[in-house]
Parts: sequence; C-alpha cells; structure tokens
Amino acid sequence: MATTPAAVASTPRRRRPWKIAALIIALLLAACLAFVVRLYFIARSALPQIDGSLAVRGLTAKVTVKWDVRGLPTIDAQNFHDLFFAQGYVTAQDRLWQLDSMRRFAGGDLAEILGEKFVAHDREQRILSLRVAAQRSLAISSDQDRANLRAYSEGINAFMENHRDRLPIEFRLLHYTPKPWTEASSRCACPSKPVRRPPDSRARITARPKAWSPPLTFVEGGPLS
Repeated sequence: MATTPAAVASTPRRRRPWKIAALIIALLLAACLAFVVRLYFIARSALPQIDGSLAVRGLTAKVTVKWDVRGLPTIDAQNFHDLFFAQGYVTAQDRLWQLDSMRRFAGGDLAEILGEKFVAHDREQRILSLRVAAQRSLAISSDQDRANLRAYSEGINAFMENHRDRLPIEFRLLHYTPKPWTEASSRCACPSKPVRRPPDSRARITARPKAWSPPLTFVEGGPLS
C-alpha cells in the first residue's frame, strides 16, 4: 500500500529577545533625540536679536543698539522717548522671564504659575501691599519720570507683541503668557531703580572694550515677517 509522506509543519522562528530589546532601545533613543532637538529649536527661537534691522511700532525715529564683547548694549537714540523704549525692548529680549518673575514675586502672584507651595509667600507679599506702594510712588513722580517709565513699558510690550509665538522657554514650559507691562510694574518689580535721563557717560563708554557687534537698527513699523 502506498504511503504519502506526512506534511512537516514548519514552526516560525522565534525572534531573539535581544532583537526586541534593541528595537525598544532604538525607539526610545529616537524619541529622546526628537525631544532634545525640539527643545533646542524652541530655546533658540527666543534668543535675542543683536544685529540687522527690526521694525517696531511706537518709535518716532531710528534707533541703533550695539553690544560690546561683554554683552553690554549701548543705545543711540534721537530722543528720550525712543531711548527708554529701546531700553525696554532690549531688556525684555534678554530678561523677560526675570522681569515677570520679579513682578510676580513682589506682587504676590507666584503661586499662580509655580503652585501651592508659594501661597504663603504670596499672602505675605500681598499684606505688604507693594502694588499700592507702587501706585503711590507713581502719583508723586515727576511728569518726566512717568513719561520715561511709560516709554520703557511700551518697549517691553512691543517685544511681547512681536514674539507671542517665540516667548522665552520658561513661559512655554509653564504654559502661560505674561501680562502687559505697566509703569506700576516697574515700580513694583524694581522700586529702587531710578528712571531718569542718563548722565554724560563718555568716560565710561571709552573705558569699555572697543570690539562691537554689528548694530541692531530699530525702525518704525510693524514686526518684520
């Protein structure tokens, strides 16, 4: 009697455990690399602009800013309004997070962004009523001081308006947008900082290093695309 050969069932090869582990590790490394690259570009997008041309609404004439090798800016403006406006803009692009955190520290608003552990601190600061003191300080300030503070605030707000989608990384990590800056904000955050006409500083300027960056030129107009 003829016999038919029995069909031999083929068993699929089992994947070796090290291959699965290598695949998982590769996927994790790729995810970490993508996160680091995204974080890098987010942080880089908020770096200050220190040369070229920048169109900003609120100026009355052209303003130029140059930085020396130590990163200290020198502002050349045609009038004091534009001088303090540019100072506010330059300060904001370097230190917007510090400005806002100082304002929140003084006014008692840290818990709003950093959590309940700052509630006790905020309560103490609100008892001190530094915001009220700032308003009273403004009320007795000279017209020139208030005008300087107003121009300084306009510069900070112009930076925030031009960088709504490129704010410093701290704001994006904490998922909030800073409120507009006011004259009272400056008095509250930096109560002892005078805002007056700069004295003749030619001696100090000539003592600085003479290696300057290419100038950043502010011109009147909307934000550049």
